[in-house]
Amino acid sequence: MVSNNERVTVKTGKTSQYQAPKYGTWKDRIRRLRLFFAYRHYRAMLSSNATLAKGNVIAEIGCGPGYLLRFLEAWFPECLIFGFDYDLRLLEDARSRTQYSFLLRGNAEILPFGDRTVDALVTLHMIEHLYHPEAFISEAKRVLKPGGILLLATPNPNGIGAKVMGKRWGGYREDHVSLKSPEEWAALFKQHGFYVIKERTTGLSGIPAFRKFPLVIFNWGPLALFGAFPWKYGDAYLAICRKMTGG
Repeated sequence: MVSNNERVTVKTGKTSQYQAPKYGTWKDRIRRLRLFFAYRHYRAMLSSNATLAKGNVIAEIGCGPGYLLRFLEAWFPECLIFGFDYDLRLLEDARSRTQYSFLLRGNAEILPFGDRTVDALVTLHMIEHLYHPEAFISEAKRVLKPGGILLLATPNPNGIGAKVMGKRWGGYREDHVSLKSPEEWAALFKQHGFYVIKERTTGLSGIPAFRKFPLVIFNWGPLALFGAFPWKYGDAYLAICRKMTGG
């Protein structure tokens, strides 16, 4: 399954019962609670659209310090879970947070998996860092099994936050070299052999007032409940796509 990119570490010793890592500070516990409410919607999207039973493969591309990997291990304990990132320091952090994920290092435009070997690919706020995002989408098509799932999130430059904040919007960063509208992403997916099952955008976190009391209640409350909404004007674009069976 794995090809040429560098393998940083492989965790073995998978146990039948998941044991959550211990957290020493209240900040760690608050972060875990916040991430739980943010990530649980991804669990629902994966569970309802992909076959994730014993031996199936889930890969997070751009796994960073391993926050989502930790939840994937808990949610899908019978699956083979891979974390992939370019930054060695982040992979070392991920190693400290995970139990049995396979951690790999490399360029997301050249994925280290064999053809048609992966059941679900997850990438959260990674693709905007790529100079050639279409190369990643093409690679996603190659490595996914027919009918496999690509779950993606990326900043939305067409959102209200970007319009209100202008150049001060958090999505406008030097390392965000591939910002696209939801329509542009959907066209790229279709061009490379995917069809979009569902697309949503998030709330108004890009506007500072919506990160402070009392407006934070009206922003984070619905986000915690629903994850994202069927409109095109939130700060982040979320799409779940299926590889066409003929690919």
